[in-house]
Amino acid sequence: MPYPVPGSVPPAIQALLDARPPRNVFRMMAHAPALMPGIMELTGAVLYRAKLDPVLRELVILRVGQLCGSTYEVSQHRKIARAIGLAQEKIDGTARDADPRLYAGRELLVLRMAEQVVRKVKADDDLFAETLAALGSELTMELLIVIGLYVMLAQVLENAEVGLEEGGGPAQQDVQKLFGGQAKN
Repeated sequence: MPYPVPGSVPPAIQALLDARPPRNVFRMMAHAPALMPGIMELTGAVLYRAKLDPVLRELVILRVGQLCGSTYEVSQHRKIARAIGLAQEKIDGTARDADPRLYAGRELLVLRMAEQVVRKVKADDDLFAETLAALGSELTMELLIVIGLYVMLAQVLENAEVGLEEGGGPAQQDVQKLFGGQAKN
């Protein structure tokens, strides 16, 4: 069943809803009209304007979703991960702790960061230093913001019991149109 839109929605929020596909996550956010525009702006910045490599971003989002038990988040971002060219075995691997046989370099590093930040809030000093050395200040901060944002979204989605849209959400070809340009050639 689709997540209901509140009975009365301010015009600015209705305009945000009308400008987007009918996703349950957007309907859920409409229940917090003072916060919805900011959350959507931050999410848009993460998905479309951040400098963090989209492959690293999607690995982290998938791992956070798995750690938080967010079916909605994982389902939607599996499609995005495919659209940007992430190998299926790596997508599937996010259901388990980071495997050095499957991931290497920065992929392994960001997955380890996601695991520690979700599980312990503060990453070990050595792992943080390693991340900072590998990614630099800007990308490390973006990584932490991605982790924090998607933990928060998972918490809201799970507590509000937001389910997938009928048919499992957007078709892969629609997701491909939105995110395919982020694929590495």
